[in-house]
Amino acid sequence: MMKNLISLDASKLHHAEFGQLIVRFFEDFSKTSLDANTDADFKRMFDALQAKIPDYNGALDQIRASEESEKIAKADHVRDTDVQSLKDSLRPYRNSKTQAEKDAYTAIKILLDQYKGVEDASYEEETNKLNSLVSRLQSPEYSSHVTMLGIIKFINELAASNTAFNDLFAHRSYQASQKQTYDVKALRKNLNNDYKQLVNYITILADVKTDTFYKDVLAVINNGRSYYANVMLARRNGSKDTEAKSE
Repeated sequence: MMKNLISLDASKLHHAEFGQLIVRFFEDFSKTSLDANTDADFKRMFDALQAKIPDYNGALDQIRASEESEKIAKADHVRDTDVQSLKDSLRPYRNSKTQAEKDAYTAIKILLDQYKGVEDASYEEETNKLNSLVSRLQSPEYSSHVTMLGIIKFINELAASNTAFNDLFAHRSYQASQKQTYDVKALRKNLNNDYKQLVNYITILADVKTDTFYKDVLAVINNGRSYYANVMLARRNGSKDTEAKSE
């Protein structure tokens, strides 16, 4: 029986795939003779995770129902990527031997750290925070630092992608017709936090406890993780094959 947790970067799963990963855990668990009440703490996390599924599925239904929602999700991904590109643009100067570059790196790094985790904020909150970040980077206070590091291109790209997202989000037509709207990004973050907490708990106890319950639950968890790890591997290999054909 497997005692180690199968590695899976769940952040790279599509929204629907991530939801199915969670659902599959409960489905697989229900097919066993395991009793969640065996461990009170596990039961609490088990129930909390399960309780979040309906809202997440509602968010997925909302996305499936609207082409605009799909465009919004893609636009959000673009600006998230641009945030990371801006951060990456600083890396070459991390160990610079030039004092002016060191000073510029430190000043902008301190600023970016104030917006750490902005990609995980709700859609509207992220828009506001990125507007603030771009505005500050374009201000006279940071202009010399930006010029010194030559990162204006990354700032402009982030400004453009954030504006493009906001234009889509502000004019979404489905909002007015929906009695309840969901922020799938925020819901996924909360669901993922609960999932990781449960998985980490079981992984640790499966290693230190003699009770087979924890090892059996870990096997259930690994069943779904193994499937999606293979899905992601096939996706990566497919991308490589596509790139090879285009060369």
